[in-house]
Amino acid sequence: MAEEIIEVTIGPDGKVEMHVTGVTGMDCLARTEELTQLLGGEVEAQELTAEAYQDVTETEAEAGRLWH
Repeated sequence: MAEEIIEVTIGPDGKVEMHVTGVTGMDCLARTEELTQLLGGEVEAQELTAEAYQDVTETEAEAGRLWH
């Protein structure tokens, strides 16, 4: 399983950008939801990467759970 990284960049104008790598499927949205709320909660634009459209295998889905 790839290392999961959420890169946050805050520009001089206060604009915040987040880029998620190492997360397949739409799980990236759930993993950034709390951080988005902490940073003000307003999403101006959203662009999904190719990873967001990949199917999550059963093994990867189970690896993210706290129980099996």
